[in-house]
Amino acid sequence: MDLECYLDNAATTPLFPEVADVCFPLLTERFGNPSSPHALGMDARRALNQARERLAMLLGLPPQAVTFTSGGTESDNLALRGSFASARLRGERLLISAIEHPAVMRTAAALEREGVKIERIPVTRQGIVDLPAFEALLGRDVRVVSCMAVNNELGTIQPLEEIGRTLKRAVPHAVFHVDAVQGLAKMPIPWRSAQIDLLSLSAHKVHGPKGVGALVRCRPVPLEPWIEGGGQEDGLRSGTENVFGAVALSLAAERSFGLAKTQAAERVRYAEQWIAELERHSRVRVFRSERASPFIVQFSLAPIPGEVILTHLEQEGLLASAGSACSTHSPEPSHVLLAAGLSEQDALSSIRLSFSWPNTLAGQPRVLQRFRGAMERLEKI
Repeated sequence: MDLECYLDNAATTPLFPEVADVCFPLLTERFGNPSSPHALGMDARRALNQARERLAMLLGLPPQAVTFTSGGTESDNLALRGSFASARLRGERLLISAIEHPAVMRTAAALEREGVKIERIPVTRQGIVDLPAFEALLGRDVRVVSCMAVNNELGTIQPLEEIGRTLKRAVPHAVFHVDAVQGLAKMPIPWRSAQIDLLSLSAHKVHGPKGVGALVRCRPVPLEPWIEGGGQEDGLRSGTENVFGAVALSLAAERSFGLAKTQAAERVRYAEQWIAELERHSRVRVFRSERASPFIVQFSLAPIPGEVILTHLEQEGLLASAGSACSTHSPEPSHVLLAAGLSEQDALSSIRLSFSWPNTLAGQPRVLQRFRGAMERLEKI
């Protein structure tokens, strides 16, 4: 696979080869159960502890803040369900932004069926949380506010510091949960200044493997476990630990943090050149927020359906997606795009281009040339 032409990194990223090399022995020679008392088990326990320490250090937190999970979806579920199952937390309402990932939206819907009062925070046409509307929703009965750091479809970066400060000023006891799956190692996560309590992370968005993530407790939130069993992960997430996955997550995140420091300017230029290319085509509408991540660009070519556009792109070897990878089987327009004010036609015609470290400025001219080949055919439709 030509990684320069892979433009679907918000769905998943390729595993760093160096991470695979380091971690492969954890699946073969070093395969012990971390709960076993013998040497092989203790070796696995050390590897797991080191992974926890490494990930925590990257975030500036103590190791006990990190609970390893099966991914971002489970972390979101644990954050929301665990908060509402806790007798030590106050409040009956859950506030979520109108553009959350299905892992939050559908968990909220399930909690609503169980009697929790859910309210959605509207967003502006820029895809950013409407702060005055958010403040108007606050009250002493709010238990949890959940807002993602970077939207997985629009690429909008949410004003976490303003949201967190507003929340804690009005409702000091409320829990602030942030789905940081698309933000980890791609933007600063201001957990201190934003007074964030819980962070959801996923390995496969930062060039780690699928099937592993973490819920990070930036503050000691009294959660109840969602999965019961042998009491692993300090009793919060039972099940034999995925040592390979935890180590790979920590190493991939460490590598991504390093690249973020050296490639920040390149990432911005790469996105800007894509936007300039898209704006050359008169029928293309580019969605670009004033608070935009350089890793995601959304555009539409209405009235051509997104599936048709993707087919033409793939004929040129370019792989992208229409909307969230977690809801691609839905024939309905994206709730995210509609909430941000796009028409139903634009939403159904929208394509997400998402980038990562393998997408380089050196390789971009060749990729753009292939894109022009697809556009020549699409513009005749």
